[in-house]
Amino acid sequence: MSVPVLMLATPIVAALIVYVLQRWRWAQAIIAAVVCAVLALLALQIPLDQVAVFAGRDITFQGTWSVLGRAFTFAPENRPALTFIYVASMFFFAGAGAAKTPRAFLPAGLVSMSLLTATLFVQPFLFAALFLEMLAAASVLMLSDDEHPFTRGSLRLLVFVTLGVPFILLAGWQIEGATTSPDDLTFLARATVLLDIGLLILLAILPFHSWIPTVAEESSPYAAAFVFTVVQMAVMFFMLNFFNQYAWLRSPTQFAALRFVGVAMVIGGGAFAFAQRRFGRLMGYAVMVDIGAAMLAVGLGTADGLRAALAIIAMRGIGLSVWGMGLGWLRASAKDSTDFDDLFGKAWQFPFASIAVVIGGLSLAGLPLTAGFVGRWALYRQLAVSDYGFAIALLVASGSVMLAYARGAASLFKRASTDEAFTIQDDQVAVVFLAIGVAVILFVGLFPQTILPAVTQAAGAFKALVK
Repeated sequence: MSVPVLMLATPIVAALIVYVLQRWRWAQAIIAAVVCAVLALLALQIPLDQVAVFAGRDITFQGTWSVLGRAFTFAPENRPALTFIYVASMFFFAGAGAAKTPRAFLPAGLVSMSLLTATLFVQPFLFAALFLEMLAAASVLMLSDDEHPFTRGSLRLLVFVTLGVPFILLAGWQIEGATTSPDDLTFLARATVLLDIGLLILLAILPFHSWIPTVAEESSPYAAAFVFTVVQMAVMFFMLNFFNQYAWLRSPTQFAALRFVGVAMVIGGGAFAFAQRRFGRLMGYAVMVDIGAAMLAVGLGTADGLRAALAIIAMRGIGLSVWGMGLGWLRASAKDSTDFDDLFGKAWQFPFASIAVVIGGLSLAGLPLTAGFVGRWALYRQLAVSDYGFAIALLVASGSVMLAYARGAASLFKRASTDEAFTIQDDQVAVVFLAIGVAVILFVGLFPQTILPAVTQAAGAFKALVK
């Protein structure tokens, strides 16, 4: 039995089943979550190229599947990354039963799991760019609902990914030329330029960032949180594979360029976030700061920097999921608005959702004692030694996001009148998921050692970067 076929096909089959069961929301969520849990277990434990006994039969699990001249390979070093992807998706899908999401979220989300897995499996890995394009198309479906079939943000996401992919493919063409003519350095020079442009677009680096705050404002917050987690994770792994594969990319100039674009995202996101009075766009700019922090970490060119980047990416999903579920309920109560003024005093009706929005947002901003601080602290320590100016820029930008959330929290928790009744309208099932999410954020923030071994193992997939 081929492991890649099993892990690529299972989410697709589950997506078809979930699509048929659209009238039964909780059945959809349970099936999607169980599928991700099974895939996580397989990614962690399945034996490769060994004979295993199942139901009295001998089965050999093969790590490679070839189709149309391309190979999909399940490598042992991918186990930690795949396990995290599936576990994170499991929590997202389980919570979808209680969250405000478009009807296509779960089927398209399962399809995105298959596409994300394909980006890690495909060989040559350059062809992962094509799966990123399909992942963007699936994201459009996840973000679409009956009232907004195609939002500006989702279409911008698709357009920018479509613009970025050709640069990646052209870079691959130049790399092939360098392979056949190793003495001609112009091929590598062109490949570097094309690759840098393509990655800038795919990573939503300024000025290609406009889809992020627009998606955050216009789309379902929970669906947007999932897209920000999945799409950016796929692109980041894609970029790291390039740096891991080609030694000529691991130059001081390239790492310096990563630090430059990283600090640009940090400064730009922090400045825009400070001026926001809408929770949706505020989240989008907070995501930009987080992307910039991850780029800064990778740009250090060290094993510790890579681990810090992976920790930042991992913790992003935790904060965003809690934030997205909470804001979804608040937004529904305010006629589809995320404006601070329209959500004035909502905490006295939706206290749990309000707390989740504030805690999830502050975790994304890197507040101490939250999950988001784990990767940020590791990055601060390294930047303080290598370039304290970047550390100050990140600290100021994070502070700007926190201040903006503080303004939002003040609006949420302020009472128009002391005589106003305190009537809780939070969905009871949603409260359970929100409480679990907030507990995870605080637990990881207090005990970061619980996730650090997994981050170290995930970094091992990029052997050239951890030497």
